[in-house]
Amino acid sequence: MNRLFRQDQLIAWNTIRATFASWHDRAIAALMVLAALAVARAWFVDHPWTVAAWAALAAGTVIGIGAERLVRARLAFHAFDGLLAADALHPQMRSRYMAAWHGVGLALLAVVSLIARPSLLVVSVPAYLAGVLVAGLTGGVRMPKRIAGTARPGWTLRAWSHRPIAGVAAATVLLLALLPARTLGTNALMAVVGIGTVLLALILTSVDDAIVRFMTIAGQGSRHIIARHIRGLASFLAVAVSACWVMLGPIAAGIVAAVCAAMMLLVSLRVLAYRLHAKRFADLLVSLLAGLLMLVAYSMPVVLPVIALAMFWQLQRRGRAKTWLLT
Repeated sequence: MNRLFRQDQLIAWNTIRATFASWHDRAIAALMVLAALAVARAWFVDHPWTVAAWAALAAGTVIGIGAERLVRARLAFHAFDGLLAADALHPQMRSRYMAAWHGVGLALLAVVSLIARPSLLVVSVPAYLAGVLVAGLTGGVRMPKRIAGTARPGWTLRAWSHRPIAGVAAATVLLLALLPARTLGTNALMAVVGIGTVLLALILTSVDDAIVRFMTIAGQGSRHIIARHIRGLASFLAVAVSACWVMLGPIAAGIVAAVCAAMMLLVSLRVLAYRLHAKRFADLLVSLLAGLLMLVAYSMPVVLPVIALAMFWQLQRRGRAKTWLLT
């Protein structure tokens, strides 16, 4: 077996054991997973197959993009700072490593699809592969020289995505994509609006943990850091909601606003978590908190604002002590 994959397997297992050290923590985590699977199955079974298929398509694509980004980031770490840098720089070893982790991702997605609704397997797996392909093609994109020349060396699409102009560009792409979709039925059109908004908004949600930590130890508060990271999403929200309201009505505008609000919430959670913890643990923490919020939103939407505010207050209170702290 690939040595890089074995090492990451060991690290992941040790991280899980350290995070859920007691049987109490493990029982809570298991109950949360079972509850999330039950909620997913109830939602997918209760809705028509077409709507469920669109949701599975969006989820599979998003998961594939995220998985490819995580695998590439991990390979970059191995190549520059890892103990097995020689393996990480070997093309064949890199390919085997990526294939192994994507095999794990596909297996988990297939299991969840079979539990939620077996017929969706034909949609979720190809969507995952499409997401991997999209992330692979766009992962190394850099800005043109005439733009990059005005910024610091190495300035990439990630930094550009935080600018308001990026949100305006993403909103323009969404509106152009929705023009031919206006002939669809109401349910299909709303599904297209939701999926398009999710895919484009995800481009604007990148967060670099190293930058967040540097800004923290340089004395910048969480509100300033979050505001800097959501400028693109804010401009996307303003333009897309206004245009969708005019073109498609208030329901479409509400879908865009809800998706953008959820993405801003996700970015804020990631920023607050990166101020406190290393990337791997912070990502795990954000995943657990996001899963809890989705569970509450589905089962008890009335208390969702209270739970979200409590999360933010706790993370903010702990993160305030990290400002100006060189660790």
